[in-house]
Amino acid sequence: MEFLNKKTLVILIEVILLIGFTGWFVYKYEQEKRQFDISSRPAQELQKQDQDLPKREEEQISTPAVNIKTYRNEEWGFEFQYPEDWITKENTFGSYYSKFNMVVRPTVSWYSRFPVSVNIVLPEFPERSFRGVEKITSEVTLNGVLGVKYQYEFEGSQETAIILPFGEYKIILDTDDERYTDVYNQIISTFKFVK
Repeated sequence: MEFLNKKTLVILIEVILLIGFTGWFVYKYEQEKRQFDISSRPAQELQKQDQDLPKREEEQISTPAVNIKTYRNEEWGFEFQYPEDWITKENTFGSYYSKFNMVVRPTVSWYSRFPVSVNIVLPEFPERSFRGVEKITSEVTLNGVLGVKYQYEFEGSQETAIILPFGEYKIILDTDDERYTDVYNQIISTFKFVK
């Protein structure tokens, strides 16, 4: 009888844990789904919602050009401006090819893996990475340095990468989600070499 009670108790605890985990998973899934639904709504629907907001709230919305921070890296010699409600994180991953990397990302709960990234790499890395990728290629000059811009689709997402010579390395400035194009363009337009 005592064995049966222990077994019943263990099964009951397992069921409670399973229900808790399932509830947590459904909650997280619904949050991400809601975030996706908001970003994929037609522009007219979002504009209509914006018109329904009280005027006072509309005035509190800031544009990236007004409220900005400057990121400056003395060691590698570059700087750029980004929205103050975004954060920077250095050396987010390790790779033989990457000598320095960073991500600029929103502070919201869900975002793509690399909303905007800066990656200083060995010179052979970009050529190997983009070999065989169907892409639109164009020349670009950034802060007086001639480079190449790739626009391509990867895993269903439109991505953009600018690759510039950077001493003995190459620097890649990219975004992995077209929803971040405005912030990416802001960073690109303010990017400067400071050495």
